[in-house]
Amino acid sequence: MTVGEKIQFYRKKIGLSQEDLGKKLLVSRQTVSLWEIDKTLPTVDNLIRLKEIFGVSIDDILTDSDITEAPFDVPKEKYQFDYSASELKDIFKISVYPVCKRALLFAICTAAAFIFFIMTSAPDAIIGIIVGLFLSVAIYNAKWYLTFNKAWKKNEDRILECQYTFKLYDGFLFIQISKNNEAIKWHKIYFDDLELLHNTNKYFIFKSANQSLIIKKENLNKESVFYSYYKWNPNKVDESLIKNKWSAISTVLIIFSILSIPGALIGIAILSGINNLFTENMWIFFLFTPIPIASIVIGSYLKSKGIYKYQKNIVVGIIMTALLCIYGSFSFIFPDIYSHSDEPILQIEKNIGIDIPSHSRINTQDWTKGTQSVSRGYIFYTSDVYFESDAADKFEEQIKNDGKWISDVPTEIVGITSPFADLQSYDYIIIYNTVTQDINKLPKENGTYRFVNVLYDCVSNKMKIVEYEIEYVK
Repeated sequence: MTVGEKIQFYRKKIGLSQEDLGKKLLVSRQTVSLWEIDKTLPTVDNLIRLKEIFGVSIDDILTDSDITEAPFDVPKEKYQFDYSASELKDIFKISVYPVCKRALLFAICTAAAFIFFIMTSAPDAIIGIIVGLFLSVAIYNAKWYLTFNKAWKKNEDRILECQYTFKLYDGFLFIQISKNNEAIKWHKIYFDDLELLHNTNKYFIFKSANQSLIIKKENLNKESVFYSYYKWNPNKVDESLIKNKWSAISTVLIIFSILSIPGALIGIAILSGINNLFTENMWIFFLFTPIPIASIVIGSYLKSKGIYKYQKNIVVGIIMTALLCIYGSFSFIFPDIYSHSDEPILQIEKNIGIDIPSHSRINTQDWTKGTQSVSRGYIFYTSDVYFESDAADKFEEQIKNDGKWISDVPTEIVGITSPFADLQSYDYIIIYNTVTQDINKLPKENGTYRFVNVLYDCVSNKMKIVEYEIEYVK
């Protein structure tokens, strides 16, 4: 055989076209064609590269002898696989599992966020963003699944009809695809080109370029190179598909650790709906710390055994435990932010002469501690007063018949209203000047005045009291 005939033989043997071989050598297809018809010879550099691509010696390419045996030495390992319909079904599930797992985790997180924002009466825009994000990701994943399933079905019959022979050499493996005992395609793949390995109970699944190499463990020698690759390339190994109790426990702990903060917030929202507190209820975060702590313990145990990729459990566990403890400590760090004394209500009743019914809860914040960022004036305190429905109904009837309450604030006195409260959010308001003791009136003289606003919202059965000081100029 001539040099050109040998180049053509070896090229076809590993399933490359003239153009594919040219790309690997950085030469044109025409150059490869001229070699194969013996018009020209490869350079020394190209011969060295051809030797590496074909897995033969330079002498094998240049000598005049015919090719009488396989182009490679005797393989270190040789396996032949064919696949049944049930095995392909299992492999399909393995292939889509990571995407389905991520989609499920995302769905759980968005559902938890949706429930939390609904329970905390968040703005419709935020809820809309959550719903829109969920639908976008769901549509994307559904489209990916349908496309992958269509491509899989297209290739399934071909895979069932073929046999796959794997020959393992030093540094590379040679794959022969046969149909009806006749070789139809060859591939040569270097171990360094393998991108990812899924390690399951039954299979090693390698990724190289756009190909998936499926190796049945039951056929492998105990000392197989595939096991060595798995051992010495931990960064290229994904063991998340091994179905055992530790992988299941580890995955569940990671998911629930991530969801611990949304879960704590939902718990706080529920309790706050009962006692109308928030900061004081943040101790609930501590109730969820056993979940990420368990993730740290399991991750550390698996690390000591070396049987599972433990890093995620430890990292997620540490981060979530720290966040839960920080948020939970707010109920102790800021215990004096709110007061629940009835003093603001008693002062209002005494100074303004209105009757305020029994309330379910009052939260008073002292604004004199710390800095303020209001647009004008200075805030002394704000009180949020909550009423039960029956008390609120009676109070609203009383308000309607009391001339001190106004439902529309005249434009001329808007300038003396609270710099803190949004007037549009309340149905009734009283503006009391503590200096002149006037109600809903402008001061007669320029100066600095101290006011008290009493605002009431009929929808939420909530009253806000704001005491503040502003400078009035006619």
